[in-house]
Amino acid sequence: MIHILITSHGGMAEGMMQSVKMLVGEQEHLDYVTFGEEMGSDELDELYGEKITSVSPDNQYLVLCDIKGGTPFNVVSRYSFKNEDVAVIYGMNLPILIEAIVQCGNPDIKLKDLAEYLQQQSGSTIGLSEL
Repeated sequence: MIHILITSHGGMAEGMMQSVKMLVGEQEHLDYVTFGEEMGSDELDELYGEKITSVSPDNQYLVLCDIKGGTPFNVVSRYSFKNEDVAVIYGMNLPILIEAIVQCGNPDIKLKDLAEYLQQQSGSTIGLSEL
């Protein structure tokens, strides 16, 4: 099973959770962590440790972060450096999150394949509205 954890500075991750619920309903294996203004990296790491548990090939985690190089990305990336059953993607947006949820419905999907697929799809999730 692949769990999806979304994380961001401020309320972005929580807002995305609300949007997902509105668009595709409650998702059992979706959770979020918010990096608040008054938090330090140690406190943030504790929150990730509470969410990313019992990691194994049967219990994998896809983490979607807001931006590369930010504290949430830097802290949670340590989990992926230590364990191939955790993958971290930066540049999170709502279309990619929904696509990840849909793809996780396939019981045969592998974390590495899912992460590569989402990275390939990311270019099609933004565009310019033209008449």
